[in-house]
Amino acid sequence: MVYVRVPATSANMGPGFDSLGIALGLYNTLKISETDSGLEIYNNSRDFIPNNDKNMVYRAICRVFDEVGYTKKGLKIVQNSDIPVTRGLGSSSACIIGGMLAANALSGRRLSYGDILDLAVSMEGHPDNVTPALFGGFCVAAEENGHTTYVSNKITGGMKIAVMVPDFYVSTKTSRVSLPEYVTLENASYNISRAALLTSILLSGKTQNLRTAVGDKLHQDIRKTNIPHYDEIIEKAYDSGACAAYLSGSGPTIAAMISDKCVNFKSRMSEFLLTLDKKWKCMVYPIDNVGAILKVI
Repeated sequence: MVYVRVPATSANMGPGFDSLGIALGLYNTLKISETDSGLEIYNNSRDFIPNNDKNMVYRAICRVFDEVGYTKKGLKIVQNSDIPVTRGLGSSSACIIGGMLAANALSGRRLSYGDILDLAVSMEGHPDNVTPALFGGFCVAAEENGHTTYVSNKITGGMKIAVMVPDFYVSTKTSRVSLPEYVTLENASYNISRAALLTSILLSGKTQNLRTAVGDKLHQDIRKTNIPHYDEIIEKAYDSGACAAYLSGSGPTIAAMISDKCVNFKSRMSEFLLTLDKKWKCMVYPIDNVGAILKVI
């Protein structure tokens, strides 16, 4: 039996469209074992997750088995995930990374972590979530010709990530097709400067100017039209002491970076969210600097 624990992730982080992501102390845990035949899938989710060959973990396992030429037997998959599904916190990436790591262990560890990352990116479509899910920390990643180059940076200093999660979802596919095919030179320059600034600030360990660094002109203004109260929540996050606030992935979750000195953020945000006509929940998590953990039991 193989045990895998994979962190949730918050991607884009404002200006880093499809390239920046950070791992959170919120997890999807899997226990996967081979059986004589068949497919058994058990999960704790109240959301609809297929318990057949459409299951994302199973599909990721098969992707690795096909890659290395391993003939699979039966499989038993037990999933216990605390990551909200379809909320912009990397639930699918956690399934992909977990399934691929387990499959690699079961098939004799024929792939390196770099190989697994490339396979995961090809399955997910972009590297911003799967990279921190695998390696942890704050990750910068770029994909070219089927290969992903990345740097995983360990973030210290007590910074945490608060997430404001609603009880509705926005389809990632719907969210992506609403984005323009072309952007202006001005907007491209705006995002490049902010993405570079955000990376530099996080690596420096300082929190000054993070609000400027998460500025974005590529996707958030378009995507927020599908998220009621988006601007109000962002404003309240800053009023409650956040260093930065941005749309997590394609949403609808809104994330905020807070320092360890911001002790009343959760209570203030929770009180505010109760006044909205949609149900939201505020949770605060540490940054996971470890990434996915695998154990053969």
